[in-house]
Amino acid sequence: MMVSNAQLHTDYVGLEAVDRFLAAQLCQSLGSQCAVMQHLIMALSKALRNGHSCLPLADIAGQTYWSTTGETGTGIAPVPGYTFAAVGVLMDSAQSYPITAGHAAPLVLENARLYLRRYWHYEQQVAQHLLQRMQSHQLSKQQQVKASDVLLQLFEEPLEAQINWQAQAVQEALVRQVSVISGGPGTGKTYTVARLLVSLQAVNDTSLTIAMAAPTGKAKQRLVESINFAKSQLLKQGIDKALIDSIPDTAHTLHGLLGLRPNSYSAKHHKGNPLPIDLLLVDEVSMVDLPMMARLLDALPEHCKLVLVGDAEQLPSVAAGSVLADIPSAAISYLHKSHRFEGQGGIGLLANCVMHNQAEKSWQVLLTNKDLSLILEEEFQIWLEQMCDQYFLPMLKAKTLDEAFICLTQFRILAATRQGEMGVEGLNEQVERLLSRRSSQVRLGQNYHGKPVMVTKNHHGLGLFNGDIGIVWAAENGQLNVCFLQSQEVRKVNVGLLQDLETVYAMTIHKTQGSEFQHVALVVAPQAERLLSSQLLYTAVTRAKMTCSIKVSQSVWCKAVSNKTQRWSGLRALLSR
Repeated sequence: MMVSNAQLHTDYVGLEAVDRFLAAQLCQSLGSQCAVMQHLIMALSKALRNGHSCLPLADIAGQTYWSTTGETGTGIAPVPGYTFAAVGVLMDSAQSYPITAGHAAPLVLENARLYLRRYWHYEQQVAQHLLQRMQSHQLSKQQQVKASDVLLQLFEEPLEAQINWQAQAVQEALVRQVSVISGGPGTGKTYTVARLLVSLQAVNDTSLTIAMAAPTGKAKQRLVESINFAKSQLLKQGIDKALIDSIPDTAHTLHGLLGLRPNSYSAKHHKGNPLPIDLLLVDEVSMVDLPMMARLLDALPEHCKLVLVGDAEQLPSVAAGSVLADIPSAAISYLHKSHRFEGQGGIGLLANCVMHNQAEKSWQVLLTNKDLSLILEEEFQIWLEQMCDQYFLPMLKAKTLDEAFICLTQFRILAATRQGEMGVEGLNEQVERLLSRRSSQVRLGQNYHGKPVMVTKNHHGLGLFNGDIGIVWAAENGQLNVCFLQSQEVRKVNVGLLQDLETVYAMTIHKTQGSEFQHVALVVAPQAERLLSSQLLYTAVTRAKMTCSIKVSQSVWCKAVSNKTQRWSGLRALLSR
């Protein structure tokens, strides 16, 4: 089936200009005027924008893309979209072009999956590196003795009927070059990792050079704070100070670790100039996308041990890939017991139901547990006023910055979307209007004393990064600074130096990954339904330590819990060989 250039610009619903452009360019490079191939490439482009690394032909066969039924009475004609043929037809069309792995075309067709060649290459790189490093090795007899001694010091003997998952994770990691530790909130990931680093240092014949990293500046800062707290615990426990001191008290962003510059593809560290380290710990791995993981693994020296830590049930990376979720279960050490929710029930039980896509059961849990509450539509405005009085007004009236930071960690409103009355922007505006009636210092759309804000761009020179949260605070002379709490120290930056600030009484669920608050309120707008998934709800609910309030209809909630987003990828199959 041939296609004209005019047909390349069919006004499909949701089709982006970049999808049409990519299809036109690649079809031209292949010498193709085939409508099937053109639409496959447009669908591949859409898939990449949605975080997939490839397009499985079997998954789109028979599916209709870019359609709408129109709206009665609007005069808008329905758009029929494009229905993909059966998988055999799609395969025949794709196989008629030189796009196998052995060709040099910008597309690759492998195992009935269509890739842009660079993403196929990323998957191959990651799989090759991980498979090489995942082979276990035996400790020498001397190392086994050292390991037994240090594990006895680090962990209490478990009761016969219980498994100490943390001790087991450390024990398994001692014989692996790559260790993957996954667990939900409160399962003690940092507690475990600090003891793993000590154990690896103790059994190694020579001193290890250790580095720590995380995907974002905010995650890096949390990692440093958690590890330093764990180090203080180890010191009280009587662990050798030299071993504890070998664990760094600083960390890097992944970009900083590799020496990647803004708006540049070149890095200081790569295969030809590997990182000068023996052990790398990477936290919040669920946020690491496929291209970044490929770069990172490429920059590790052959002998380097790698410890990957994260929650496989959380949202995957913003960009393409779901590396942590793609690693086979047999290669991961899971921490099953949550110490945070022990004795509470509700939040932990709700998170577990959501994680296992138990829609009706999760709804009943939401209705029947005291640490959970459902916010009804007709009660929302009264509820929001109460939250302003209980949490936000005290932050504005705080006498000291310390008091204001304590208020900041007490409560946060989370939303799935940015736009709309119940999106982040609308909710922040509603909160500020309510606060302006209670405090004359609140000026709508402006900075004011006590206002919580988030940095939305990286400021490398200032050491501030996208996602960092601070409080606007007035000095004695009235000058406004934004104050950030970093490693228990306050950093003050003149508000004029930070033009890209957002109000954060409410924030998106994505931006809260890794954060914790005593009380979380999740506001789910009906128009956000298409964006919702069990991973999104799980991430939101598990930000709460003590109380979780949720504004949502039963139908939207149940549909979202039932929707487990699976990213298209060939990495899991490669790693399972």
